[in-house]
Amino acid sequence: MPINAKQLHQVIRFAHWEAQKMRFFTSLTQTLAVRERQVATDHERELFSSMVLSAIGQHAARLAPIDITGFLAMAGHAYDHNLMVVGRAVNGWTEAISLNLLGRPAEVKRYAKIVQESVNGNGECPMRWVTSGWSASEGYNTKRSAFWRCIRGVVQHLGFADVERTDWPSHLVWSNLYKVSPASGGNPNNALCKIQLPGCAELFNLELRTYRPCRVLFLTGADWAAPFLTAGTLQESAGLRYVKQFGLSTIGEGHDVRCVVAVHPQGKPESEWVHEVVTVFNR
Repeated sequence: MPINAKQLHQVIRFAHWEAQKMRFFTSLTQTLAVRERQVATDHERELFSSMVLSAIGQHAARLAPIDITGFLAMAGHAYDHNLMVVGRAVNGWTEAISLNLLGRPAEVKRYAKIVQESVNGNGECPMRWVTSGWSASEGYNTKRSAFWRCIRGVVQHLGFADVERTDWPSHLVWSNLYKVSPASGGNPNNALCKIQLPGCAELFNLELRTYRPCRVLFLTGADWAAPFLTAGTLQESAGLRYVKQFGLSTIGEGHDVRCVVAVHPQGKPESEWVHEVVTVFNR
């Protein structure tokens, strides 16, 4: 039976109301998801403050008087447990702090909050910084980084995100083994690594429990990853040039994570590096 103009108007109003309701619940779901991540990030911040920054402050006299920067795991807003990527240490990040200030509890607390805010994104997806800097003419150009180019290649071949879109990094969690490094860039030296290792290992285990990835890719080399992995968990690779270890690791309540430990891709044939990593992940 044909409907009249009044009925049509009511149908349109109802459809409009349903669309508004759907947008509201979608927004609410996203907000709650962000809040869940925020709760976990608060826990990370507390560990970072108490077990990493405070430990460095206690032993600052044993270290060269440098400025340092800090980092915590960064989760993209489209992350769906497909892949967590892990580097050695951040190569410069947020504002610096002098080592001698880390002996003051108030400064430790203040700086831990600064680091937390630097990875939260202020409502925007924090991982979009990767594509925002892909063709940067000033500052850090991510397209020039073998680290990020190879991660893009792995994402492309695993097929869980479209790397032609600018939001492909939003499908990742990015972390680093060591959370404190020189503010001027580069990896922490042996002394700085040793002091922060216990706290960083705790933080890494918390990250695995929090983000529960299906796959973890270490772009670090086996020697850097070894202190963070349970001995005997992964098997040595044979006949592979770039993947050094792989296997399943169990975290939390029986959650299996497929891990691949590869050499850092800098200076390596990137297509071969990506092919090996993806082949092992797909076994």
